[in-house]
Amino acid sequence: MSSVQPPQETHNGKRMLLNHPGPGDPDEQTPYSSYLCSEVLHTLQMPLSDSPAEPAFMVNAQVMELYFGLIVHELRTAQGELRSQRLDRAGATLRRTAAHFRALNGNWLSISWMTPVDFGPIQRGIAEVHGRRQFSALQSWMFRWMAILLGSRSTDGLVSLEGTPTRLRELREALGQPTLYDDVLGLLAERGYPIPANCLQRDLAAPYAPHPAVGEVWRTVYQDPAEHPEFFALGETLADIAEEFTTWKYRHLMSVRRTFGNRDGYFGRPTVAWLSPTLDEIPFPELWTARAAVE
Repeated sequence: MSSVQPPQETHNGKRMLLNHPGPGDPDEQTPYSSYLCSEVLHTLQMPLSDSPAEPAFMVNAQVMELYFGLIVHELRTAQGELRSQRLDRAGATLRRTAAHFRALNGNWLSISWMTPVDFGPIQRGIAEVHGRRQFSALQSWMFRWMAILLGSRSTDGLVSLEGTPTRLRELREALGQPTLYDDVLGLLAERGYPIPANCLQRDLAAPYAPHPAVGEVWRTVYQDPAEHPEFFALGETLADIAEEFTTWKYRHLMSVRRTFGNRDGYFGRPTVAWLSPTLDEIPFPELWTARAAVE
Protein backbone atom coordinates (compact mmCIF):
# COMPACT_ATOMS: atom_id res chain seq x y z
CA MET A 1 0.00 0.00 0.00
CA SER A 2 1.42 3.40 -1.00
CA SER A 3 2.62 5.73 1.75
CA VAL A 4 1.82 8.76 -0.37
CA GLN A 5 -1.00 10.70 1.28
CA PRO A 6 -3.55 13.02 -0.31
CA PRO A 7 -3.16 16.78 0.13
CA GLN A 8 -3.80 18.01 3.66
CA GLU A 9 -6.92 20.08 4.33
CA THR A 10 -7.84 23.12 6.39
CA HIS A 11 -10.96 23.51 8.49
CA ASN A 12 -12.69 24.76 5.34
CA GLY A 13 -11.81 21.61 3.44
CA LYS A 14 -9.46 23.49 1.12
CA ARG A 15 -6.24 21.86 0.03
CA MET A 16 -3.23 23.31 1.83
CA LEU A 17 -0.45 21.24 0.26
CA LEU A 18 -0.12 19.69 -3.16
CA ASN A 19 2.30 17.10 -1.84
CA HIS A 20 2.73 15.12 1.36
CA PRO A 21 5.57 16.49 3.54
CA GLY A 22 8.53 14.13 3.26
CA PRO A 23 10.87 12.77 5.87
CA GLY A 24 12.45 15.33 8.16
CA ASP A 25 15.50 13.18 8.77
CA PRO A 26 18.39 14.33 6.51
CA ASP A 27 19.66 10.75 6.41
CA GLU A 28 16.57 9.78 4.44
CA GLN A 29 17.40 12.17 1.59
CA THR A 30 19.42 11.47 -1.52
CA PRO A 31 22.29 13.82 -2.42
CA TYR A 32 20.03 15.16 -5.19
CA SER A 33 17.11 16.00 -2.87
CA SER A 34 19.42 17.37 -0.19
CA TYR A 35 21.25 19.65 -2.63
CA LEU A 36 18.03 21.00 -4.17
CA CYS A 37 16.04 21.03 -0.90
CA SER A 38 13.34 19.22 -2.86
CA GLU A 39 11.69 17.79 0.27
CA VAL A 40 10.92 21.37 1.25
CA LEU A 41 10.35 22.61 -2.31
CA HIS A 42 7.46 20.26 -2.92
CA THR A 43 5.62 21.43 0.20
CA LEU A 44 5.65 25.12 -0.69
CA GLN A 45 2.48 25.01 -2.79
CA MET A 46 -0.52 25.89 -0.62
CA PRO A 47 -3.67 26.38 -2.74
CA LEU A 48 -6.37 28.58 -1.28
CA SER A 49 -9.27 27.48 -3.48
CA ASP A 50 -10.84 24.39 -4.96
CA SER A 51 -10.03 25.49 -8.50
CA PRO A 52 -8.27 22.68 -10.41
CA ALA A 53 -6.30 25.44 -12.14
CA GLU A 54 -4.64 26.69 -8.97
CA PRO A 55 -1.78 24.14 -8.77
CA ALA A 56 -0.63 25.13 -12.27
CA PHE A 57 -1.05 28.83 -11.51
CA MET A 58 0.90 28.60 -8.25
CA VAL A 59 3.77 26.48 -9.58
CA ASN A 60 4.06 28.72 -12.63
CA ALA A 61 4.28 31.83 -10.46
CA GLN A 62 6.87 30.26 -8.16
CA VAL A 63 9.02 29.19 -11.11
CA MET A 64 8.82 32.71 -12.50
CA GLU A 65 9.97 34.10 -9.16
CA LEU A 66 13.03 31.84 -9.30
CA TYR A 67 13.82 33.04 -12.81
CA PHE A 68 13.43 36.69 -11.77
CA GLY A 69 16.03 36.09 -9.06
CA LEU A 70 18.34 34.23 -11.44
CA ILE A 71 18.15 37.03 -14.01
CA VAL A 72 18.87 39.67 -11.36
CA HIS A 73 21.93 37.67 -10.31
CA GLU A 74 23.16 37.42 -13.90
CA LEU A 75 22.57 41.10 -14.66
CA ARG A 76 24.50 42.19 -11.57
CA THR A 77 27.28 39.77 -12.45
CA ALA A 78 27.45 41.24 -15.95
CA GLN A 79 27.62 44.76 -14.50
CA GLY A 80 30.67 43.81 -12.44
CA GLU A 81 32.33 42.29 -15.50
CA LEU A 82 31.63 45.36 -17.63
CA ARG A 83 33.10 47.62 -14.94
CA SER A 84 36.21 45.42 -14.93
CA GLN A 85 36.33 45.71 -18.73
CA ARG A 86 35.86 41.95 -19.12
CA LEU A 87 33.66 42.18 -22.17
CA ASP A 88 34.23 38.54 -23.05
CA ARG A 89 32.92 37.35 -19.70
CA ALA A 90 30.10 39.90 -19.66
CA GLY A 91 29.01 38.72 -23.10
CA ALA A 92 28.84 35.11 -21.90
CA THR A 93 26.86 36.16 -18.81
CA LEU A 94 24.38 38.15 -20.88
CA ARG A 95 23.93 35.30 -23.36
CA ARG A 96 22.98 33.13 -20.40
CA THR A 97 20.57 35.85 -19.31
CA ALA A 98 18.86 35.84 -22.70
CA ALA A 99 18.50 32.05 -22.44
CA HIS A 100 16.96 32.41 -18.97
CA PHE A 101 14.46 34.91 -20.36
CA ARG A 102 13.46 32.48 -23.11
CA ALA A 103 12.84 29.78 -20.51
CA LEU A 104 10.93 32.25 -18.34
CA ASN A 105 8.67 33.16 -21.24
CA GLY A 106 8.05 29.49 -21.98
CA ASN A 107 6.37 29.19 -18.59
CA TRP A 108 3.39 31.16 -19.86
CA LEU A 109 2.40 28.08 -21.89
CA SER A 110 1.64 26.29 -18.64
CA ILE A 111 -1.29 28.62 -17.88
CA SER A 112 -2.20 29.86 -21.36
CA TRP A 113 -5.48 27.91 -21.16
CA MET A 114 -6.80 29.74 -18.10
CA THR A 115 -10.11 31.60 -18.28
CA PRO A 116 -11.94 33.89 -15.82
CA VAL A 117 -13.82 30.83 -14.56
CA ASP A 118 -10.49 29.19 -13.71
CA PHE A 119 -8.91 32.27 -12.18
CA GLY A 120 -11.89 33.68 -10.29
CA PRO A 121 -11.85 31.13 -7.40
CA ILE A 122 -8.08 31.58 -7.04
CA GLN A 123 -8.43 35.35 -6.79
CA ARG A 124 -11.25 35.03 -4.26
CA GLY A 125 -9.18 32.60 -2.18
CA ILE A 126 -6.24 35.00 -2.16
CA ALA A 127 -8.50 37.90 -1.17
CA GLU A 128 -10.04 35.84 1.63
CA VAL A 129 -6.68 35.00 3.19
CA HIS A 130 -4.49 37.96 2.23
CA GLY A 131 -6.99 40.77 1.96
CA ARG A 132 -8.75 42.35 -1.00
CA ARG A 133 -5.69 43.72 -2.69
CA GLN A 134 -4.78 43.33 -6.33
CA PHE A 135 -2.67 40.21 -6.88
CA SER A 136 -0.07 40.39 -9.65
CA ALA A 137 3.49 39.49 -10.56
CA LEU A 138 4.02 43.25 -10.66
CA GLN A 139 3.93 43.14 -6.84
CA SER A 140 7.05 40.98 -6.90
CA TRP A 141 9.99 42.91 -5.48
CA MET A 142 12.34 40.67 -7.45
CA PHE A 143 10.52 41.50 -10.70
CA ARG A 144 10.84 45.18 -9.82
CA TRP A 145 14.58 44.80 -9.22
CA MET A 146 14.98 43.07 -12.57
CA ALA A 147 13.06 45.85 -14.33
CA ILE A 148 15.15 48.52 -12.57
CA LEU A 149 18.39 46.89 -13.73
CA LEU A 150 17.03 46.91 -17.28
CA GLY A 151 16.34 50.64 -17.11
CA SER A 152 12.86 51.10 -15.62
CA ARG A 153 12.62 54.15 -13.39
CA SER A 154 8.87 53.99 -12.84
CA THR A 155 7.87 54.18 -9.19
CA ASP A 156 4.22 53.21 -9.78
CA GLY A 157 4.94 49.57 -8.98
CA LEU A 158 6.50 50.47 -5.63
CA VAL A 159 3.11 51.56 -4.27
CA SER A 160 2.09 47.93 -3.85
CA LEU A 161 5.23 47.28 -1.76
CA GLU A 162 4.56 49.92 0.91
CA GLY A 163 3.74 47.16 3.38
CA THR A 164 7.23 45.69 2.97
CA PRO A 165 9.53 48.53 4.12
CA THR A 166 12.79 46.59 3.86
CA ARG A 167 12.27 45.63 0.21
CA LEU A 168 10.86 49.06 -0.57
CA ARG A 169 14.00 50.69 0.82
CA GLU A 170 16.24 48.34 -1.16
CA LEU A 171 14.40 49.06 -4.40
CA ARG A 172 14.55 52.81 -3.84
CA GLU A 173 18.28 52.46 -3.35
CA ALA A 174 18.49 50.45 -6.57
CA LEU A 175 16.75 53.28 -8.42
CA GLY A 176 19.77 55.46 -7.66
CA GLN A 177 22.33 52.96 -8.95
CA PRO A 178 23.57 52.32 -12.51
CA THR A 179 21.50 50.21 -14.85
CA LEU A 180 23.02 47.56 -17.09
CA TYR A 181 22.92 50.06 -19.96
CA ASP A 182 24.79 52.66 -17.90
CA ASP A 183 27.62 50.15 -17.54
CA VAL A 184 27.53 49.32 -21.25
CA LEU A 185 27.88 53.02 -22.10
CA GLY A 186 30.68 53.32 -19.55
CA LEU A 187 32.63 50.54 -21.24
CA LEU A 188 32.04 52.06 -24.69
CA ALA A 189 33.52 55.31 -23.38
CA GLU A 190 36.49 53.46 -21.85
CA ARG A 191 37.16 51.86 -25.23
CA GLY A 192 37.28 55.26 -26.94
CA TYR A 193 33.78 55.60 -28.36
CA PRO A 194 32.40 59.18 -28.13
CA ILE A 195 29.76 58.78 -25.45
CA PRO A 196 28.63 62.24 -24.20
CA ALA A 197 29.64 63.13 -20.66
CA ASN A 198 26.06 63.93 -19.67
CA CYS A 199 25.10 60.33 -20.51
CA LEU A 200 27.83 59.03 -18.24
CA GLN A 201 27.30 61.47 -15.37
CA ARG A 202 23.53 61.64 -15.29
CA ASP A 203 20.97 61.57 -12.50
CA LEU A 204 20.65 57.81 -12.12
CA ALA A 205 17.28 58.11 -10.38
CA ALA A 206 15.80 59.77 -13.48
CA PRO A 207 14.74 57.91 -16.62
CA TYR A 208 17.50 57.60 -19.19
CA ALA A 209 17.13 60.17 -21.97
CA PRO A 210 18.21 58.83 -25.39
CA HIS A 211 21.00 60.85 -27.01
CA PRO A 212 21.70 61.19 -30.77
CA ALA A 213 25.44 60.78 -30.19
CA VAL A 214 24.90 57.41 -28.51
CA GLY A 215 22.71 56.42 -31.44
CA GLU A 216 25.55 57.34 -33.77
CA VAL A 217 27.94 55.10 -31.82
CA TRP A 218 25.60 52.15 -32.25
CA ARG A 219 25.08 53.04 -35.92
CA THR A 220 28.85 52.94 -36.39
CA VAL A 221 29.05 49.54 -34.71
CA TYR A 222 26.25 48.10 -36.81
CA GLN A 223 27.39 49.72 -40.05
CA ASP A 224 30.66 47.79 -39.92
CA PRO A 225 30.43 44.73 -37.64
CA ALA A 226 33.83 43.45 -38.77
CA GLU A 227 35.47 46.58 -37.35
CA HIS A 228 33.56 46.37 -34.08
CA PRO A 229 32.97 42.64 -33.53
CA GLU A 230 32.86 42.67 -29.72
CA PHE A 231 30.35 45.48 -29.45
CA PHE A 232 28.31 44.19 -32.37
CA ALA A 233 27.96 40.87 -30.52
CA LEU A 234 27.16 42.72 -27.29
CA GLY A 235 24.52 44.81 -29.06
CA GLU A 236 22.81 41.73 -30.45
CA THR A 237 22.79 40.05 -27.04
CA LEU A 238 21.28 43.19 -25.49
CA ALA A 239 18.68 43.17 -28.26
CA ASP A 240 17.84 39.56 -27.39
CA ILE A 241 17.36 40.50 -23.73
CA ALA A 242 15.24 43.56 -24.56
CA GLU A 243 13.09 41.53 -26.92
CA GLU A 244 12.55 38.72 -24.40
CA PHE A 245 11.74 41.16 -21.59
CA THR A 246 9.19 42.88 -23.84
CA THR A 247 7.81 39.46 -24.77
CA TRP A 248 7.32 38.69 -21.07
CA LYS A 249 5.34 41.90 -20.68
CA TYR A 250 3.25 41.11 -23.74
CA ARG A 251 2.45 37.59 -22.56
CA HIS A 252 1.60 38.94 -19.12
CA LEU A 253 -0.75 41.42 -20.75
CA MET A 254 -2.44 38.70 -22.80
CA SER A 255 -2.75 36.45 -19.76
CA VAL A 256 -4.46 39.31 -17.92
CA ARG A 257 -6.80 39.84 -20.89
CA ARG A 258 -7.79 36.17 -20.87
CA THR A 259 -8.25 35.69 -17.14
CA PHE A 260 -9.20 39.13 -15.82
CA GLY A 261 -10.21 41.38 -18.69
CA ASN A 262 -10.01 45.15 -18.49
CA ARG A 263 -11.67 45.53 -15.10
CA ASP A 264 -10.08 47.86 -12.55
CA GLY A 265 -6.95 46.42 -11.03
CA TYR A 266 -3.62 48.20 -11.19
CA PHE A 267 -3.56 51.27 -8.95
CA GLY A 268 -7.29 51.79 -9.47
CA ARG A 269 -6.99 51.78 -13.27
CA PRO A 270 -8.25 49.21 -15.78
CA THR A 271 -5.66 46.47 -16.09
CA VAL A 272 -5.24 46.36 -19.86
CA ALA A 273 -5.20 50.15 -20.15
CA TRP A 274 -2.45 50.34 -17.53
CA LEU A 275 -0.31 47.51 -18.90
CA SER A 276 -0.48 48.25 -22.63
CA PRO A 277 1.76 51.37 -22.65
CA THR A 278 4.53 49.46 -20.85
CA LEU A 279 5.13 47.50 -24.06
CA ASP A 280 6.63 50.66 -25.56
CA GLU A 281 9.23 50.87 -22.78
CA ILE A 282 11.92 48.84 -24.53
CA PRO A 283 15.38 48.73 -22.89
CA PHE A 284 18.52 50.16 -24.53
CA PRO A 285 16.71 52.72 -26.74
CA GLU A 286 19.52 53.84 -29.10
CA LEU A 287 20.27 50.22 -29.91
CA TRP A 288 16.92 50.21 -31.70
CA THR A 289 16.73 53.70 -33.19
CA ALA A 290 20.23 53.37 -34.68
CA ARG A 291 19.09 50.55 -36.95
CA ALA A 292 17.06 52.95 -39.07
CA ALA A 293 20.27 54.86 -39.90
CA VAL A 294 22.31 51.84 -41.02
CA GLU A 295 22.77 51.82 -44.80
